Amino acid sequence: MRFNLSAIRFFDSKMYFCNHITGFMLNRIKIIFSLFVITLPFAGIGQEITARVAGLENDSTYMSLLKKEQLLRHTEDSIVQTINTTRQLFTSDIPESEKEQYATKILQLEKELFEVRNQQGITTNEISVIEQDFILKNLNGTGGNVAEQTVEPAAKQVANLVYNTYFKENLSDEDYEALCRSQELEKVPILLLSRYMDTYRTIDSLAILYDTTTNKSIAETCYIQIDSLKRCNQAVDDSLAQTWSYIYDNKTYAYNYLLDKMGKTEMLKNFDTRFQENRQLIASAQDSVASGTVYGYPLDKRLLLDYEESLSSILGYTSAQDSITKQAAAFEKLNYNLRKIEPQERIFIEYGNIERSSPAKYNASNPIPEMEIYKQGTVYRIRLGAFLQKQPVSLFKGVSPLCFEKNEEDRFVYYAGAFKEASEAESAYEQLKEMGFRKPEIVVWEDGAYRMIGVPNAESEDTSAEPAETLYRVEIAGQGENLSTSIKELTDRSAPGKELTRTVTDDGTHLYSVGNFTSKEEADALCNAINEIVQGSATVLTIENN
Repeated sequence: MRFNLSAIRFFDSKMYFCNHITGFMLNRIKIIFSLFVITLPFAGIGQEITARVAGLENDSTYMSLLKKEQLLRHTEDSIVQTINTTRQLFTSDIPESEKEQYATKILQLEKELFEVRNQQGITTNEISVIEQDFILKNLNGTGGNVAEQTVEPAAKQVANLVYNTYFKENLSDEDYEALCRSQELEKVPILLLSRYMDTYRTIDSLAILYDTTTNKSIAETCYIQIDSLKRCNQAVDDSLAQTWSYIYDNKTYAYNYLLDKMGKTEMLKNFDTRFQENRQLIASAQDSVASGTVYGYPLDKRLLLDYEESLSSILGYTSAQDSITKQAAAFEKLNYNLRKIEPQERIFIEYGNIERSSPAKYNASNPIPEMEIYKQGTVYRIRLGAFLQKQPVSLFKGVSPLCFEKNEEDRFVYYAGAFKEASEAESAYEQLKEMGFRKPEIVVWEDGAYRMIGVPNAESEDTSAEPAETLYRVEIAGQGENLSTSIKELTDRSAPGKELTRTVTDDGTHLYSVGNFTSKEEADALCNAINEIVQGSATVLTIENN
């Protein structure tokens, strides 16, 4: 199968997508196998920087970007070292309160690390674009014919096998051009694999933090980041598959043709057998490894090197054979049997027993929160009532934890507590009854599905004659952010012991509430007295617990 070069523009839209899909980008590119493909530009900060692609040494923008990449790498290493030290403390035998502090610090450091990697991703992309344009410019003829530029005179061997004269003389112009292009692109899988491995290690580190943290916010952030980075690695995987297919197919096509021309039938059969064995190995590992493409690359690369070593031996190209032997030794040790990283989504249910405090936990600055419905797990709550409007915290007698939801009937339903077991909910039910709540009911959510349990031991508890509880509250509107002194003094005199609360309505105005009253006459009396001070500002609201 033959490919058009345009199909494997290796830093294509997939790479652009990968560099922009998330605010935390891929790690720096580490150039592996540098001894035979690319010279590693630096090993540490301050070390002299060398162009990774021969011919770009005099490009000031390119060299400046390499310097920036070096500085970012040094910063990254420092942050990573701090994270590792902090994580060791986090996993040590320390109190939970201290664990939370370390977990928060780890999250802060991870955010700083992702910002550095974001800058690395941008810088790496800019470097790659320059390298890509340079390589393609020289491959597509604008820099001269590849073979004419590279091939040494016939009397002199070339260390790079495919540029020796035998291949130019025994392949068609089209096949030889494809072979030379494939050779130039050999460095690209190394770049892509380095990027893939750096991202994989970041995912692995995040997965460990995700599985061990007790902080819900940290866990949720990790889970989102893992998903985004996995999608970035999939884009790298796709580009690797396209690039390597082009290289492998064009090279094996040319080598098979030449070996067949030489009559090396047994050698061809051996290579075909090994090719089939590779396919079986890759297929059998597909479901267990992070990437079949990444896993299969060194297997196919070793086979390709054996092709080249055999040809260089047959043709007497000792210089090329020495170079290939060194490469084969490096690839012989390479194994990308990477486990899949698929953390199971964790659900952090915040359980809480009933408590009563004075002053109440909830107020205007700390309102009763809206209830979270968990997609997984079981949580029992005590339903306290459903109301047409939001209720002041005074109605709930200082109880916590509380939450509310707005149901399909547009009523505000209030709940107390959060329990893992039904027995705990039954105990809380009795506790609330003793506090004076007349109609509490047990409800449960199981994997997000709601179910009413009601009153425990209902068959032995006679509630049929129990009257509905009706309460009254005086609401005062139009008073701005601060209630007038005269109205405050009036409520203190006329409604001693009643709680005065302030809420902010949906339109941003302030609403004051006094109550609750069990007698409508008392509520009406206070309402009329307030309206004598500020006409029409006060109304009586009837609260029916349904």
